[in-house]
Amino acid sequence: MDYVYPNRCPVCGDIITPRQQTVCPGCVNIFQVIKSPKCLKCGKPIEQEEQEYCFDCTKSTFHYNRGFALWIYDEKVKKSIANFKFHHRREYSKYYIQEILHYYRQEIIKVSPEVLVPVPLHKSKLKERGFNQAYLLARGISKSVGIPVVENYLLRSHKTKAQKRLNDRERANNLQGAFTVNPAYSFASYSKVMLVDDIYTTGSTIDACAQVLLQTGVTEVDFFSLTIGKGF
Repeated sequence: MDYVYPNRCPVCGDIITPRQQTVCPGCVNIFQVIKSPKCLKCGKPIEQEEQEYCFDCTKSTFHYNRGFALWIYDEKVKKSIANFKFHHRREYSKYYIQEILHYYRQEIIKVSPEVLVPVPLHKSKLKERGFNQAYLLARGISKSVGIPVVENYLLRSHKTKAQKRLNDRERANNLQGAFTVNPAYSFASYSKVMLVDDIYTTGSTIDACAQVLLQTGVTEVDFFSLTIGKGF
């Protein structure tokens, strides 16, 4: 199958040589790994070492405890994730997970969540796409660190508009009532949960999920995002 449907590089899109690699040798360091200084709340890179928080986290009150992210959400990463989600390049997740674990495996273990919860898609979008990208990332992390994934713990109860087309207030309003805890897990009792998603911009989606979890007895919600926007 590798010859019929060869894996393509998640960075440049070319066929990977040698085949057993997850990325072209020349593309290994193209995506920008987030380094200090970064926001102590959401993990966005910030410009000044003396800053503790990014602009978004100083002007807004978020319900989650703390967040971590691997790459800056620039045009290269944006294109890769778009191909991953909308052009059926599921194999890209192998590279994404490999890099998450390389840079953040010990950090995730240190946070020690009881479960990983992927941010859910609405059922219509899940049917259209065929997979939830957040679940693929969470599953890959889980296999390495031994923290279980609860795939359908959160449900997206109604279809929302694309967040990228909305301003901050519209994003928050768009997500009002969008998430609920699956009644099938009403018996579950978790105190520490880590949400997993692919993109963090203003934090509206993660925060909406965190609010719902906290209302059901969870005491601490952290998150891990594959990418995140720049802070100021």
